[in-house]
Amino acid sequence: MARSDFSRARLAYELAHARTAGRGLGVALVPAALACVLHRTTDATWFVAAALAATLAGLGWRGGASQRGALAGVLAGLPPMLVPGVVALLSNGGHCPQCAMVPSLGCMMTCFATSAIVGLAVGHHASRDLAPRRFAAAAALTATLTGALGCGTTGLGGTLGIVVGLVAGGITGWATAERAVG
Repeated sequence: MARSDFSRARLAYELAHARTAGRGLGVALVPAALACVLHRTTDATWFVAAALAATLAGLGWRGGASQRGALAGVLAGLPPMLVPGVVALLSNGGHCPQCAMVPSLGCMMTCFATSAIVGLAVGHHASRDLAPRRFAAAAALTATLTGALGCGTTGLGGTLGIVVGLVAGGITGWATAERAVG
């Protein structure tokens, strides 16, 4: 292969990776916009949104199982981002007076429960992927960041609920999928 052919092939390769990284940035805009509309916005919200965008761009650039897991994680992070707000609204007569000041135990438990449920799905799908560990790591990271856009507004307790729920659900989902195959 001539030097110019190699250069063109390398440029095409790098441009393809840059496009997938750009798509990751675009995907990050959706949950960030939802979080701004549905939850109170703080400096932490903007930090998490930026971290999600950078993570999705990096994992998109990486491609393969990392990219597949990252996109699955964003989808898995949407219920923990949305459901606690719905529960808070329904349980408080259409408004959540505590969210601006102190999170309620109900909000934190909802963050944990929804994360555990989606963690089961993430663990199950990760065990079926060609590179299950990379898929699971990418999915867990982006699901945590996506969920933190909503649950993070309740503070560290909500974010901790997401992490514990995803890990517990993910391990359980992985183990049950492995048991079903074996």
